[in-house]
Order: sequence, then C-alpha cells, then structure tokens
Amino acid sequence: MTSSRNGSPTRALVLGGGGAVGVGWQTGLLTGLREAGVDMAGGGAIVGTSAGALVGALLASGRDITEALTALAALRQSVDPDGLAAGGAAFVSARRQASLDSDPRPALKAIGHAAQEASTLAEDVYLGLFGTLDGVAWPAGFRCTAVDTDTGDLVVWDQESGVPLLHAVASSCVVPMLFPPVTINGSRYMDGGIVSHVNATAAPPTDVVVVLSCHPLGTHGAGADLALEARVEAELAQLRENRRLLAIEPDFGGTGRPANMMDSELAVQAVEVGRRQAKREAATIQAAWTF
Repeated sequence: MTSSRNGSPTRALVLGGGGAVGVGWQTGLLTGLREAGVDMAGGGAIVGTSAGALVGALLASGRDITEALTALAALRQSVDPDGLAAGGAAFVSARRQASLDSDPRPALKAIGHAAQEASTLAEDVYLGLFGTLDGVAWPAGFRCTAVDTDTGDLVVWDQESGVPLLHAVASSCVVPMLFPPVTINGSRYMDGGIVSHVNATAAPPTDVVVVLSCHPLGTHGAGADLALEARVEAELAQLRENRRLLAIEPDFGGTGRPANMMDSELAVQAVEVGRRQAKREAATIQAAWTF
C-alpha cells in the first residue's frame, strides 16, 4: 500500500462508463454524498471512463457536477431518441464483440474502422456538447480512458499527456457509430468503456479504491454480458489483492440495468436513484474512503 507522508491513506475514485443513465446516476449519487458530508473529490486520484470521464472531470476540477446534466440536455437537442437508442444498441453489440477474445485489439480496430466510416454528428458539433469543459485546466490527479481506433490500444489521458481536457473527455465518451471519433495529435479515439466499463486498473497505486460502476457487477444483472463481466470481475479481484476496494453499483430496484443506457428520460430518473442510494450508503462509503 502507498500511504501519504502524514500517514493517511492514499485514495482513488473510479467512475465507470454507462451512457446517459450512468451520467445521471453518478451525478445523483455524488451530489447526495456531498449533501451527506462525504467529499469524494478531496485528497484522491479520480479515474473516469466514458460517462465517468465527464462526471469525474467536473468533480476533479471543483465544478458543480450537475453541469454534466447540461451536457445531456445538449445531447437531446442534437440526437433524437431513436438515434440514441440505435447508438446504444450498436455500442452493446460492439462491446460484446470486443469482449469475446483474450486480445480484444483486432475487434477494437474493426470497430474503430467502422466508427470512422459511420455517418454521425460532425466532430466539431460533437465536441460542442462538452462546452462546459472549454478552457478548463487539467485537474491534478485526474485520468480518463479512450481507445485508439487504429491500434485498438487503451490510452489513459492525464495531466502529462498535453491534451486539452475537453478533447480527452470527449474522446472517452465516443459511442462508436453514434458519435465521431475525436482527433488528437493526428490519431482518432473512441469510448474507453468498450472492453471494460470501469477500467479500474488505470488508477494509480493507492491504499483505497472506490469504484462507482454504472452497471450491475457480476453476472446477476439483467442482460449481463458474461464475458465482459468476467473481465471486469477479474480486474476488481486484481485490485483487491493489495488494496482496500469498495465497488458500488446502481440500485435500480431489482430490475437490473436499463435496456437503453442512452435513454435521456431514464437518465433523469437515475439522478434520483443515485440521490436515494447516497442516503443509504453514505456511511459505508465514508468508512471506506477515510479508514
């Protein structure tokens, strides 16, 4: 374990991917925790993937994380519900394709090629959805993930990458075939959550890791992709070997994950799901975060 000089534990918060519903749930949960006196922004590294990249960037920057809901409103104005539903289905299909092989890079390269050829929003219009991050300096300790469309490699953007925060976060959120890959230094990038919706191993070495997964963990969730969830479970098991880890998943009332994680109406409901869950779990999360 890696403790700070004053003996207090080092900490990392991992915010997973989960589309519009994930943005809503994480926003509600973190807002509710803050209201309960649990500050998840202070004193730790923050790692975000896809939805978690947007929420995490706002949290790490000291911004009002409900600004993430403004981005969702802009998304609803740019893409109609049918288009969002189709994009969400395409993402699930792509993720299952990539999770079938021990080396997902060939599948990711094929997905990346298809994403580059797809008819989507113009790249500048897509980047405009993240206007809340325009000009915001890269916050210390923040990382987010993306996938190189040409190589299939996972990339972890951080303060040393020299990439504007807006572009890094936008690249992490690129649902292939729905949004255009983001161009950074001549290469193009797409959603970091295609292979793992948490990417918890992208967190730096710390004593404590708290993971907010927008999807039910394990194979019990409705519609679970067994190969993908086995990969995520192995990832979390690896961290548990030498760190204190707490993984929180949404409590959707026994219905499992929503069928369409890009549904903007469900995203609004997910905010309240998160706030209610924060009230129930604040003490547990606080104990893990500050032990």
